[in-house]
Formats: sequence, C-alpha cells, structure tokens
Amino acid sequence: MKSENIHNVVFDFGGVIYQIDFERQKRAFLEEKIVGFENLYSQASQNSLFCDLETSRISDHDFREKVTCLIGKNISPGKIDELWNSILVDYYYDKISLLQKLRSRYRLFLLSNTNAIHYNFYSAQFIKKFGYGFENLFDKSYWSFKIGMRKPDREIFVKLISDNGFTRENALFIDDTIQNTESAERYGLTSHFLSPGENLSDLFDESLNIRL
Repeated sequence: MKSENIHNVVFDFGGVIYQIDFERQKRAFLEEKIVGFENLYSQASQNSLFCDLETSRISDHDFREKVTCLIGKNISPGKIDELWNSILVDYYYDKISLLQKLRSRYRLFLLSNTNAIHYNFYSAQFIKKFGYGFENLFDKSYWSFKIGMRKPDREIFVKLISDNGFTRENALFIDDTIQNTESAERYGLTSHFLSPGENLSDLFDESLNIRL
C-alpha cells in the first residue's frame, strides 16, 4: 500500500480522539464502596451486559437495573449514570485541531463502540466546548449502539467497507485496541494500532501525508 493512495481515514473514538480513564472509573466506584467493577468492565474485556448495551440489545433502563444487581447495591439511576460516565474525561484538543485540518485532505469516518449514556454525555460536552456538533467533523459516523454492531466483529467491518467502497489501498483504520485492528486487517481494511504513548499526529507529516 502506498500512503499517497489513501483518501479515507477511519478513526476510533475513545483513546484516540477522546480521553478515557479506567482507573478514574474504578476510583469512582470504590468511593461508593463498590469493589470489583473493573473485573466486569475494562479495556481488555467486558461482561456481556456491556456488549449488549453497546449494540442496543438492552435498553438504558434495563442496563441500570442489571448493574444494580451485579454490584449488589441499590443506587439511583442518576448515580449509576454518574459512575458509568466517570470514565469519560475530555476531548484531546490537539486531535480535534488535527481532524479539522485533515478534512481538507481526506474523507474522515468514525467507528466507535459506545452506548447511548456515554454518547449523550460527550456529545453535549463537545457542543458546549466547540459550539458545533462533533459528528460534523466526519463524512460519516458509525456508533455501535446505533447500528447494532460492534468491533471486533466481522459484520461491522464488512458494513464499513461495503458502504463506502473501501479497499486496502484507499483507506486506513486507526484504533488503540489491538483486537480491533487485527480484525479489521483480517476482513479487508488496512489498519494501524495506535500503541500506548504513540501520538495520533505523528502519523501525519506537516503536509498531512500519512507516515506508514
């Protein structure tokens, strides 16, 4: 693949464009004397409940009820949302600036595993900070809870590729979870694993050419 042939770039959200903090979430649950939540939900693995939420197989209401059962403590729906959203920190401002520049050179896409509770939080956060909708940065956005599919499953990559005419030569997928980039490669999409400590802006030179 020659980088000059790439005209489409697909970005993950959390960890790539938006800062998330699993330790912060762990501390938030511990402050409520809820121990072991990180064993149910982490970057490496999640209880099936969270996968169901990210593909809208269960409602937000049912999710809150099931979380209450799993943690063995009766807390209000609002408090569950607060604890659940404690993983969300803020946008990487330099990444937003980079996306704004890249729009002049590439078609930009978003592919994210997420859920409605988180989505509502950081969508409002972006509008408040920047004055316009986050999705305006992209030609098209794929949120798992909206399309009923999630990474690293085959079907979501097949849909992404077929919807937009992607090939290994003309598109690049960037994600900070190795299972997702390996799956994307397996199903026909050139990918880059954004490793810990690697800066997204380092993948592009001053002329916005891709460094691969």
